[in-house]
Amino acid sequence: MKVNGRIQLYPILRVVIFFIIGIVLGTESFGMIPFAWWFAALLLSLVAAYVFDRHAITQTVLIFTAYTCLGGCLTVRELDSVDISLPEDEVCFEAVVVSPTVITGKVVRCDMIITDRHKPIKIKASIFRDNRSEALKPGSGIRAKGILRKPANFAGSTFDYSRYLLYHGYSATTFLYINDWHSDRISLRNLSSIDRTKIMALKLRDKLSRHFKASGISGQGYAVLAAMVLGERVSMSKAMTDDYSVSGALHVLSLSGLHLGIIYSMLLLLFFRRRQSVIVQVLIVCAVWTYVFIAGLPASAVRSAVMLTVNSLVCLLNRDNISLNVLSVAAWSVLIAHPLDFYDVGFQMSFVSVMFIILFYPIFYNVMPERLRGVPTVRIVWQMCSVSIAAQLGVAPLVAFYFSRFSCYFLLANFVAIPASSIILYGAATFFAFAWLPWFQDMLGTVLLKTVDIMNAYVSFIAALPGASIDGIKINVVQLLMVYVIIFSVYFGLPYVRKMCWTHRRV
Repeated sequence: MKVNGRIQLYPILRVVIFFIIGIVLGTESFGMIPFAWWFAALLLSLVAAYVFDRHAITQTVLIFTAYTCLGGCLTVRELDSVDISLPEDEVCFEAVVVSPTVITGKVVRCDMIITDRHKPIKIKASIFRDNRSEALKPGSGIRAKGILRKPANFAGSTFDYSRYLLYHGYSATTFLYINDWHSDRISLRNLSSIDRTKIMALKLRDKLSRHFKASGISGQGYAVLAAMVLGERVSMSKAMTDDYSVSGALHVLSLSGLHLGIIYSMLLLLFFRRRQSVIVQVLIVCAVWTYVFIAGLPASAVRSAVMLTVNSLVCLLNRDNISLNVLSVAAWSVLIAHPLDFYDVGFQMSFVSVMFIILFYPIFYNVMPERLRGVPTVRIVWQMCSVSIAAQLGVAPLVAFYFSRFSCYFLLANFVAIPASSIILYGAATFFAFAWLPWFQDMLGTVLLKTVDIMNAYVSFIAALPGASIDGIKINVVQLLMVYVIIFSVYFGLPYVRKMCWTHRRV
C-alpha cells in the first residue's frame, strides 16, 4: 500500500509523539491548568473529530489534539496524586520498605510506602543508623512517628531535586531518630496489586543476592554482578561507577534491551524446536516479565519486556516485525500507565538507543564493503561496531545534557563489556538453576567473580587512558533538541542526496 510519506508507516509513533507533547505541556502547566480543563479539552477534541468526519485533514488534526490532551490529562492526574498536602505536625504512621537500604555515614536511606492511609504515600526516608536500621530490607514493616516534609532542593545545588522526586512519585521525605520507630508486621491491604507484587519480587531479589554472597562473591565484583543480573546498584562504589561512565560501558549495568534480549535468546535456545508453540512463547514471556518484576520494574526493562512480548505475538502470527512500530507500542504502553516515566533518564536513553539502532544500524553496517562482510569474523565485529555506533549516536546528546560528558573510547569498552555481560548473564542463570548443588554453585560463583573482575579491570583500564572522555559539556534543552533535529535532517536527507548524485552520474 502506498503511503503519503515514511512517517505514515509508523502510526503508533505519531500517537506517541503527540502524547509526549501532552505530557510536557501537562507538567509545565501543572498548577495553572487543572485536570478538569484538560479533560474538557479531550472531550471537545473527540466530539469535534466525530463531527468533522468528512474533512480528513481537520479530523486528523483533532485526533492528534485529543492525544495531546490525553497526555496532559493523565500527567496532571498523576501529579495531583503525588503533590498532596501534608500535616505540619509530627504524625504516626505505618510503612513498608520498598527498596534496598543505602548506608551513608550515620544514616540509612531507603524508600518507603506509608500504608495506613486511604491512599498510600511514597516517601524518601533517612533513618539514624543502628543495628535495627541496618537490618531493614525490602518488605520490612515499621511503625513510626515523624514529620513528613515536602521534597526540597539542596542548598547551593543547581539540580532540581524536589522536581525529580515529584516526577518519580515521592510525596514526602522524613528523618527518623532511633526512638522514633520500631519494626512490626503491618497490613498491605491498601496497596495496589502491582505494589504488593513488586514487594514480593524485591524480597526474592534480596534472597537471590544473598546466594551470591554465600558463594564468596563480595566487593565490587558482587556490586557489578548484582547490578547486571538483579538491577541492584546500591553497592556500586562511586569510583567504579565513574569508570563505567567514562569508558562508555555504563549501559551494561542498567537492565535494558541488552540484558532481556540475552535472556530471551537463552530461552529460545532451550525450546528451539518448538519456538512457534503458543505454550512455549507464553512461558518465555512469563519468564521475562518475572525477571523484570525481580529487578524492580525499571522503565527501561519494562519497555524491553513489552517489545519482547510484541515480538512473541508477531512470531506466533508469522508476520514481519516492524521494529519501530514495536518500539512505539512499548513506549505507549509504559507512558499510558505512568506518563511521568518520560522524565526518567533510563527510559529516555533506552528508548532513544533502540530507535537509533533500528534507524541507523543498516546505514553503518552497509558502509563496510560487501566482500568484507562475507568474512564471518569481520561481519561479527562490524555488526557489534555498527550497533555501538548507532546507539552512541542516539544517547550521546542525552549523556552530554544530563552528565556533561562524552566517552571517546566506547567502542573499545564495548568489545569486552558486551561479550562479558552475555557470559555473566548465562552464568548467573546457571548459578541459580543449580542452587540444589552447593559445590557446583560455589565453583560457578568463582568463575562469575573472575569474569566480572576481568571486565572491571578492563573498563578501569579504558577509563584511565588519556582523553577517555570529554567532560564539562554544557547544553540546554533547546540545544539538545537542535542536535536531534540536525541528526534526523541528515538521516531523512541522505536518500535525496544519493538520488541526486545517482541522477548526476547518469547524466
